[in-house]
Amino acid sequence: MNKLLNKSLKRFSVYAGIVLACSIPIYYFAISKLWQYELDEHNIILTAEAGREDSFLIIGAVTLLTVFFFVLILGGFVWLNRRISRRLWQPFYQTLEKIKDFDLNSHTTVQFEPANVIEFEELNTSINKLLESNIAAFRQQKEFTENVSHELQTPLAIVQAKLDLLLQNSSITTTQSMIIEETNHALSRVSRINKNLLLLAKIENQQFLDQETINMSECISEIVELLADFLEDKKVFLNIDQECFIQGNKMLVEIMLTNLLTNAIRHTGSNAQINISLNSEELNIANAGSDMLIAEKLFNRFSSASVKTPGSGIGLSIVKEICNRYGWNIHYSYLHDLHNFKVKFS
Repeated sequence: MNKLLNKSLKRFSVYAGIVLACSIPIYYFAISKLWQYELDEHNIILTAEAGREDSFLIIGAVTLLTVFFFVLILGGFVWLNRRISRRLWQPFYQTLEKIKDFDLNSHTTVQFEPANVIEFEELNTSINKLLESNIAAFRQQKEFTENVSHELQTPLAIVQAKLDLLLQNSSITTTQSMIIEETNHALSRVSRINKNLLLLAKIENQQFLDQETINMSECISEIVELLADFLEDKKVFLNIDQECFIQGNKMLVEIMLTNLLTNAIRHTGSNAQINISLNSEELNIANAGSDMLIAEKLFNRFSSASVKTPGSGIGLSIVKEICNRYGWNIHYSYLHDLHNFKVKFS
């Protein structure tokens, strides 16, 4: 509303200034003629000096009166415009605030306030229909992902078990064994993707509602120990505040930390360093790397942020979803040959 008001005020001020500048000489000319007519009517003759004084007096009076009424009109216009605009545009800004606060993951619809203006009422109706269709499509997509992931678990487990049985058969050749190993490796990757998709669906459906006080320092230390085999050729430096506690679901927090550390391991070469720092406000995981990751694709599902070390593209999506779940902010940057993933808790 302020932008619209300021724009109209500027135009009105320019227009009023032009009118004011043109009106002063017109007023002066008209009043001078009237004054001269009155003098001639009463046969009054003024000296040149008295005529100049009267001219200056007329000019001064005309100017002061014109400026006074100009300011009065402009002030009244501003007051009326603000009052009318505030009442006129109030439904629009109420609708705008509702849209800004809308979250597709909240599973709640938007209730717009009734508007007295027909155009705004039609706008609210159209937006409401659009949001309802998007919410329905989003729910169907999540339900489809969850159902497919559930249905795929059993056949994937059966196929993997059959491949393990084939590997134990002594009659298979070396070539066949290599083919089975490659198939088993691809199947394991599909199984991980399926589990991650199911986890994403559960997070989005808010199935992890339990919260507790979590000691982040202990969680990170435990996960570093669990990943010790993958960290044998890395240089890990820990700078952890021992009094760091947060509120959240412990399983989700452990998943977030595991995915961040796994991502750091994947993008760190041999004998390179991984720095982990933690305090009450933020967690920062930095690892050495030669090339910057594609920031635009980093947290998108099924998008590889690196050409050299492609992954499934779901791990960091899960991290992003968990951060969104608790209102944390995650940010990626690349400085001094270090990949930095920073999670701010507040």
